Amino acid sequence: MQSPWIAAKVLELYPYQVEQIELQSVRPKETVWTVATAEGEKMLRQREAVPGRMLFYAEAHRHLQQRQFPIAPLCRTKNGGLCVAGGTQAYALYDAVSGKEVSYYDVEQLEHVFEFLGLFHVASQQFSPSPKAKKRNRLGKWPKTYTWKLQELSGYKKMAASFVDDPFSILFSETVGAMLDAGEEAVEQLDSDAYAEWTAGPNRWTGFIHKDISLSHLVETEETMMMRYLPAVVIDLPVRDIQVLLHKVMKKMAVWDEELAARLIQAYHRTHPLTDEQYRLLEAELLFPHLFASVARKYYLGAKDNWSDEKYMWELQTAITVERTKQDALRRTPLPSLL
Repeated sequence: MQSPWIAAKVLELYPYQVEQIELQSVRPKETVWTVATAEGEKMLRQREAVPGRMLFYAEAHRHLQQRQFPIAPLCRTKNGGLCVAGGTQAYALYDAVSGKEVSYYDVEQLEHVFEFLGLFHVASQQFSPSPKAKKRNRLGKWPKTYTWKLQELSGYKKMAASFVDDPFSILFSETVGAMLDAGEEAVEQLDSDAYAEWTAGPNRWTGFIHKDISLSHLVETEETMMMRYLPAVVIDLPVRDIQVLLHKVMKKMAVWDEELAARLIQAYHRTHPLTDEQYRLLEAELLFPHLFASVARKYYLGAKDNWSDEKYMWELQTAITVERTKQDALRRTPLPSLL
């Protein structure tokens, strides 16, 4: 499926004179080609997605373009289509954009990223996908998801008790009780009028989020920060994106940096200010032991065949350190007081 012939056939559906096609990257669910055309360089992305779901993503991309958000233009086919379907694969063509890579270790850049994330959420609002689009909607589903993840952790706790000579299970068992307590606390915080109003009330959220935002999606140009393409999106609360990105940053640091977290949340607030009640929902999202639960799930389900025992131990130790220092920081300083 990575053959240049496949890319060439898809590109025949676009109104461009193709000069060269070069395979750039191959991942389990995505293949990317660089395409030289008479109208400039393009990027063709092949994703494993049903047509309706890819249309949902493409319509979200178009929505951002219409709201003047800085994102690489999505190219239309000769018939005006936003994407191309081919069985279980879908294709989208973008203008290529170049710029400076964004680093997890450059604090000034990170502040720009969180300002950019706020702008993204502002631009995403009032999104109305077409009936043909297969949308992903997670509004109102956090309590059920949290409860399910806690049940999973409890199951892994029972499994770990039988692996008495396994270093990972020993360390996991020593820590899982406190993590379950933090998760239960997060569930209680979601039982609020603020969560109900933001997900189902008259002022409910009308935008979408990245779902798994990464700095690799972004570049800094001379004029602005820019998104190279739009990954999978989902209709969900914006604090989920903030949580995911903060965790990615802090995992790189191997500890929760309270001062850095404050600076990044303040940067987000400059472009998309939330209410105190909404920041308390972000506290619940952060309090839940997402990193710890993720590592445990990978280990006990054998999801990472290429990870060594040493790698699993490092991941667990890092998750525990970040979770503990984060929980201490949140209990010491409520998020609304940082603004």
